[in-house]
Amino acid sequence: MKYILICFIFFSAAINAQSIFERWHKTDQLIRDRKIDEDDAMDSIKMYVKLGVKEFRSYDIPGTKRSGWVFPMSDFTWSSYRTDGKDYKDRFFSYFQGGEFKGHPAHDIFVLDKDTNTFEDSTGRQVPAIAMVTGIVISTYGTWFRADFLRSGNYIKLFDPESKAMFYYSHLDSVFVKPGDIVKAGDKIGYIGRTGRKAIRGKTHIHIGYYKIDDDGEPIPEDIIEDLYLAQSKMKK
Repeated sequence: MKYILICFIFFSAAINAQSIFERWHKTDQLIRDRKIDEDDAMDSIKMYVKLGVKEFRSYDIPGTKRSGWVFPMSDFTWSSYRTDGKDYKDRFFSYFQGGEFKGHPAHDIFVLDKDTNTFEDSTGRQVPAIAMVTGIVISTYGTWFRADFLRSGNYIKLFDPESKAMFYYSHLDSVFVKPGDIVKAGDKIGYIGRTGRKAIRGKTHIHIGYYKIDDDGEPIPEDIIEDLYLAQSKMKK
């Protein structure tokens, strides 16, 4: 009887955790499609962050310090940054502009794929997208097709309880996770690609952004180029 009770408590907690992040996912979809008031969205995000941190801590899993961030790709032989890492632009950006936001508050990292089939030329394999931190998936989209209007293509948003921020991966070819999934730094969460209304005409790459969530519940973009350089340098050791 005691065993059954323990299992029931664990199962109930798992359902509750999943519902938190499923609701966050639905709210994020409304933001993406510009179907929610900005103030309401901020109030919701503020609540989700508080509940998300609490839920994460209940698992007694260590978070990832900034110095321990992992590079967002693996198993590639060559890479380059768009405009040598100077592509970050957050002027006029607001998270609540949804899928048609202004600027480029992120970095694009390309791999060697001259025929743009999403397979790296040197290895003949797809390049995995990697969780930069241990955290919880809060939103995904993995059904992009050529007639799809979404500029982002397939994407993943990963909540970092350590810094109360989210990592944004877009233009992915494949998505392996769902809202509510706990991932550890270094886990494979998808394959990089070139999905998205404009990206489909471009090169195979990963678009990686970082939004620090302030006390009001607004995701504020931050340039993480130095963190990317550091994480990549560790791969070569």
